[in-house]
Amino acid sequence: MLPRHAPILTAATALFTAVACAAPDPTPQSSSAIWTDGTFTDWDGIAATVTDPTGDTPAGSPVDLRAVTIRDDPRYLHLLVDLGHTVTAQGMPGSVEIVLDADGDPGTGGPYAGVEGADLAIVLSRQRDPTVDAYGAGVGIRRIGPSGAGEPGSAGTVGLLVSPTHSSARFEVRLDRGAVTAGAGGASDAAHAIAGRVVYLRGGNVVDETPVFTHVLATAPGDAPPLIGADAIAKLPGTFRVVTWNVSDGNFRDTPEPFGRVVAALGADVVLLDEVYSDVTPADLSRFSDMLTSKSARLATESTGRSANRSPWNWWLAEGGGRQRTAVGASGRVARGEPLLARIDHAPGALDRWLQEVGDEPEAPRMAPSSALARAETEGGLSATGAWVTVGQDKILFVPVDLQSAGHDGSPRDRLRELQARTLNRAIAAALRERPGAGLVVGGDLNLVGSARPLDELVRGLGADGTDLDVARPGRLRERSLATWRSTHPQDPFSPGRLDYVLYRGGVLQVERAFVFDAVDLSETARQELNVQEEDTRRSDHLPLVVDFRMR
Repeated sequence: MLPRHAPILTAATALFTAVACAAPDPTPQSSSAIWTDGTFTDWDGIAATVTDPTGDTPAGSPVDLRAVTIRDDPRYLHLLVDLGHTVTAQGMPGSVEIVLDADGDPGTGGPYAGVEGADLAIVLSRQRDPTVDAYGAGVGIRRIGPSGAGEPGSAGTVGLLVSPTHSSARFEVRLDRGAVTAGAGGASDAAHAIAGRVVYLRGGNVVDETPVFTHVLATAPGDAPPLIGADAIAKLPGTFRVVTWNVSDGNFRDTPEPFGRVVAALGADVVLLDEVYSDVTPADLSRFSDMLTSKSARLATESTGRSANRSPWNWWLAEGGGRQRTAVGASGRVARGEPLLARIDHAPGALDRWLQEVGDEPEAPRMAPSSALARAETEGGLSATGAWVTVGQDKILFVPVDLQSAGHDGSPRDRLRELQARTLNRAIAAALRERPGAGLVVGGDLNLVGSARPLDELVRGLGADGTDLDVARPGRLRERSLATWRSTHPQDPFSPGRLDYVLYRGGVLQVERAFVFDAVDLSETARQELNVQEEDTRRSDHLPLVVDFRMR
């Protein structure tokens, strides 16, 4: 039986065996909106814009292009790209280039990869040296003109979003429609059609390519949805609110004020923090509590017109985790640390076996070798902890976590994430042994930038009835994505993506509302009402996840 989160993890590949087709997409678009979430169900029933034969690549090729399907809406251009085999889009051997004639005019742009009038190429897995056959890293965009294609630059200029962040055979690629056409030789955003081709390269050589395709745009360009009001993020009656947030290392220690404004505005009952800098002390958290209490009281007073006292906060800070620790905070409730999760270490010999299996060579320049990661794990333990919080008459175990970052599918870092997830899964199971029916919420940065296997390992068997944990689905409604991370640096080479998760015991807890919060989505009136500033959520490159739970 597939686990309940199977749609997130499974990228079932359609086997296109027909002769390659280069005709314009004949299928009218349905009215359903596309979510860039890596689940693909909203693409069901939509005919491919172009297909490519199976098996036209050398044996063992990591990519065998199958199909490209295109949809457009007033804001975005959406592509579903089937690569034939499971790879990491931002870390595969070689690279995939999506070449576009954004205005459908062969007289603008320049010739590139067999596309006359190409204006840009989206690069998945940028290569340091395109002539060397290696694993790439990140994404980029080449602008193309009469003199040829430029070097890859920041894909943020066209609002690129690639999903999922973990390995898959299919990927959704979303582009900001206005930004794409703005660089298309001076073309307007009212272009009638686009043309393009997808190419797979290794060592600078073309390994596979689709035929040139054409997509006739079905919608007129339009504006973004209106900004949201304070009511849209209010906690639902009868629920308790959990906020999970990677607070970005030293930023939380050095500039706590923005974090305090956001947590107070969200009205959290329980907060799970990860990447809490090791220099943060219980006294620092106590001062942060005072800030939260005063801000929450002010919001309550302003909303009711009456003086209000808010409940004090209590914290549990991990003993392990090395440089980046985790913490549980509860408003008006005791956060009682679980002794088995105060510091979580790997089983004896587990790190030695991992190191023997993966070797000690750095995965990329400037990356630490595996032995350095093993030493950090041994000295600090997992970046995770756990605390019991009583909600009504029920005890719930809250577990914040931060897994290893970076690494493509199957890389040493990806396999370390798997080991970390297995270790944490066993520790949680041991902590729940005396309370088999208790509630459980696990939240934090899982860093699924390689495979999705760490998520499989973490959820396995931790449900109250021995099933897997459920995976909450907090989304950003204004942009229809599940992205929780976006770079705060304009030239960062990686696409925004879903790195942070909330997992829970579905047999005990029920999700009533879930969303990813960004202060930029609020109207000015809502920001004033909630006492938050537009830049408050940019103090971290991760956004807070908000889930309103109800006991079943």
